[in-house]
Amino acid sequence: MSALSHANGGRRKPPRRLWYLAAVLGGLAWLGAVGGDQADAADPCAEAATTIAMRECLDKAYTRADAELNAVWKKVMAQVGGADYLPEKERKAWKEELLVSQRAWIEFKEHDCDAVGFEWYGGSGAGGAILSCLLEHTEARTSDLKARYLDR
Repeated sequence: MSALSHANGGRRKPPRRLWYLAAVLGGLAWLGAVGGDQADAADPCAEAATTIAMRECLDKAYTRADAELNAVWKKVMAQVGGADYLPEKERKAWKEELLVSQRAWIEFKEHDCDAVGFEWYGGSGAGGAILSCLLEHTEARTSDLKARYLDR
């Protein structure tokens, strides 16, 4: 048994993300109790009552978020390509840098979310936690690209 296990009576301390997930789920449950239909609109997975239903819902939400990211990406690349205040050579270099950064972001997202699975090792929630991570990163990247390139 590790020193950490001895320090808390032999129990392993749950990963920080587990506490985060519990807080989020508790908050969603509370919103459902006081918010009714408003909570359902904010969280399309609020009605998912099983791990399988939650994973299916998260998978659909991630697919939608990924499609939105791809649409935003195309708009960003078109806007950068049309930046007529830059010489053609510089526009091309900018697009190449954005492409390199996007590929690096994808690699980061995939590795970061794969690591989440280890926090849930052996548990049925691992798949849902990974999907939730992918969804969160994808929505954040979409917001970032919109703010930086489209909403100015």
